[in-house]
Amino acid sequence: MKWLNTFLLGFLLLLALTPALAQEATVELEAYTDDNFGFSSVRPAGWQDGGFGLYRRADGAADITLIAQQAAAAAPEVLMESILPQLGLSAAPESIGTHESETMIWTLYQVDVPAGAMTIRVHFGMAQADSRTYVVFLQSPAEESDVLYEQVFVPMLDALTPVTVAVEDLPYIVEDVTFDNGDVTLAGNLTLPEGAGPHPAVVLVSGSGPQNRDEDLGLGLKPFSVIADYLTRQGIAVLRYDDRGVAESTGTFAQATIDDFASDAQAAVTYLLTRDDINPEQIGILGHSEGGIVAARLGATDDRLAFLVSMAGTAVNGLEILLRQNELLLKAEGFSDEYIQLQVDFLTQVAELLPADDLEAIEQLTRDTISQQYALLPDDQRAALGDLDDAVDKAVQSFMHNYAANAWFESFLNNDPGLDWAQTTIPVLFVLGGKDLQVPADVVQAPFEAAMAQAGNEDFEVVVFPNANHLMQEAETGAISEYATLAQEFTPEFLPTVAKWILERVDVAG
Repeated sequence: MKWLNTFLLGFLLLLALTPALAQEATVELEAYTDDNFGFSSVRPAGWQDGGFGLYRRADGAADITLIAQQAAAAAPEVLMESILPQLGLSAAPESIGTHESETMIWTLYQVDVPAGAMTIRVHFGMAQADSRTYVVFLQSPAEESDVLYEQVFVPMLDALTPVTVAVEDLPYIVEDVTFDNGDVTLAGNLTLPEGAGPHPAVVLVSGSGPQNRDEDLGLGLKPFSVIADYLTRQGIAVLRYDDRGVAESTGTFAQATIDDFASDAQAAVTYLLTRDDINPEQIGILGHSEGGIVAARLGATDDRLAFLVSMAGTAVNGLEILLRQNELLLKAEGFSDEYIQLQVDFLTQVAELLPADDLEAIEQLTRDTISQQYALLPDDQRAALGDLDDAVDKAVQSFMHNYAANAWFESFLNNDPGLDWAQTTIPVLFVLGGKDLQVPADVVQAPFEAAMAQAGNEDFEVVVFPNANHLMQEAETGAISEYATLAQEFTPEFLPTVAKWILERVDVAG
């Protein structure tokens, strides 16, 4: 869901705010390939791998020096928005210049962050290639910055190269397409089975947060690419597209609401109806997470659709799912019951304050809650935060920017897809993960079935994969911190189940 968006940079910076000893020795670098983010580069030999492209020098408990190399399917300006609150900034810093490697042109930034008696210096660079933004970070004490900049940061910029994956000869056609929704142009891929058709078709609608056409989460798994490949091999055309403001699509993602995303999905259906190779009577939607909310909206309002697939979608109002999601995820990460209750009470009160647009009251509530939560943390976690007042300020600024002042957040809290499902009479496949902590099956299954009964819909099926998480991976706990550690593939039953269900309701050409 939105508050757990796909940018992985949020926890990288300012992990500890205590001084480290200056390091004079030359840093030895080693070549490596990051299969999750899809690039090759260099990294300091012997530094601790923190996961998600993060490496810590860890020369003693007080060492704050780290590097990070990541990639995201988002434009640089969108990615920058997720970084600013952690640096205590409200606007993007001015670039200090560019650096041109053999493969990319990097835009460079430097930010100094006061931390008590010391200054933490953050160097970072951004570059674009193949609809992705690549980011390289160096965080160190200011007095070490010049040496590490030359020995580590610049060599990483020079070495980072996207990995080109060999593409097999595909038994289907891949078209680059664009279609308009008002003044927004959405770009994507249409994969078509061989033959003239007309083919049944599915539009893929992504989950929350800015996503590209593959729903690339930066973990190695590209859900929509895998789904499109599988379904097209079964004779079903698939249209997937970059969210507005992401990759090759125009428009602005920030402040877009569920209404906007539903309108974009309708534009995708309209585009398919212009094509002679698509069967106009057999077009459906497959929505993941928030995309399932969009599927419900269109199921209730768009009579051009023939079927819907909800993948880890919900059937209760946004506040209810958010509260349960927070409870389960925080518990899975080991937070105390008191900490979790503070979070639940906080979100409940925010939902009450948002309609009045009382941002001052929300900011004070946010500050009070975060201060109380930090006081409940174990001593070592509080120590890692450094200056608590500074840590609270950054957390408050991040919440206010990304949620309280964001039109999407209120639209999500107020939306009740159960009402839309109750007006949906076309066939629906409702797929859930038994270990999904973001959309728990025991919260949404019964309300969905009740909505189907209210609609008089007799052609629906609920499938719960017992060990699947929110991404339909085989999971151990379902915790978000586990996502990157799992096999980057779907649970084996997922794709065959979806394809079989659709094929029972459409006619495959030829």
